[in-house]
Amino acid sequence: MIEFRPPISARLLPSAVFVLALPVAFGHHAAAPHFDLEKTIELKASITKFEFVNPHGYVYFDVDDKGKKAGWRCELPARAALARLGWTDNTFRPGQNIVIKGAPARREANVCMLTSFVREDGVEIRREADLTKLSPAPMVSKVVSPSNRPVKLTSGEPNLAGFWVSQGGPGGRGRGPGGGRGPGGPEGRGPGGRGPDFAGRGPGGPGGPGGRGRGPGGPGNLPQLTEAGLAVQAKYDQRFDDPGLQCSPANIFFGWTHDQHVNEIVQTAKEITLKYGYMDLVRTVHMNAAHPKSVTPSVGGHSTGKWEGDTLVVDTVGFLPGIVMPMSGHPHSGQMHAVERFAVNSETGMLSRTYKADDPSYWKSEYSGGDTMTLSNEPFVPYACKELSGKNNQRPQ
Repeated sequence: MIEFRPPISARLLPSAVFVLALPVAFGHHAAAPHFDLEKTIELKASITKFEFVNPHGYVYFDVDDKGKKAGWRCELPARAALARLGWTDNTFRPGQNIVIKGAPARREANVCMLTSFVREDGVEIRREADLTKLSPAPMVSKVVSPSNRPVKLTSGEPNLAGFWVSQGGPGGRGRGPGGGRGPGGPEGRGPGGRGPDFAGRGPGGPGGPGGRGRGPGGPGNLPQLTEAGLAVQAKYDQRFDDPGLQCSPANIFFGWTHDQHVNEIVQTAKEITLKYGYMDLVRTVHMNAAHPKSVTPSVGGHSTGKWEGDTLVVDTVGFLPGIVMPMSGHPHSGQMHAVERFAVNSETGMLSRTYKADDPSYWKSEYSGGDTMTLSNEPFVPYACKELSGKNNQRPQ
């Protein structure tokens, strides 16, 4: 059964309409360019396979179409995000019969973005629902107390090592007081954050305190582009060119905080390794060293570091041309130069990063911003990107 419906019908509660719009703000690329959010489909599905992967999970299923089986697949958020909410490889099982609701893909038949599904017992579960509410297993807090953490290593250098999770910043989601999200913005939610039921949302509307927000360094302070930069941006189409579609972290700023994946810092006297939980980017900071005369360009560039008091100053050059903000297609050239400053607050134990970057080829002004992280009791887990979006995200030939 395939049924198309208008976006707001008598059968959709206001909270369900709100949830339907949520995926626009989630994930490594916006949903609207890929899925028609003005339409809702409802499918009687027989599950055949569940790909629980990053950057998006996909559930595969058969639909009875006039007596013949039609194969479908529907997109979900990333494994890393859903796993924190109790989703597992067994959330969808081959042979399971459920009803799937979603928004149809724009450029490929039999593909959708799943917004909710109804189990055989009649329970409806929304996209990004907290399934720990249905399980006796308690959800483990990501934040740990820094009280027993040594402020300095035995060598006397500040201690940056450990597992860190974002508290906001470009591409990240901040946590606000009381368990809500960070400072409210246009993508924000109202007071109360997530509601008590796993299918719906709690009280509060968009944009209020505790809503989703971007930290400094978000789209508001992107640099003004030169004519060369504008020419590159004009050729960018986020539907097909988003770095996430190529399993790329985009850049060293966006990838560090995106979707609150757990990062890891490994520290020695000679080098500091920054392991990104998003897209498995690994950067090596060569301490008290100079950049080589010839650098092989890469997404992460070549980084050198030094201590200024208790602050680690990282200087990076040698970038491949890329995109600073995937949503807007703001480009950077291979001449981008970045300086980041990392420091741990001795009282709160939080790790702050500020950065400044310039690009004489594509930018007329400086790009700057920052983010904060807290220690996590969840370890670093490889992202292992497996992009399954198919023709829906491929430029038509």
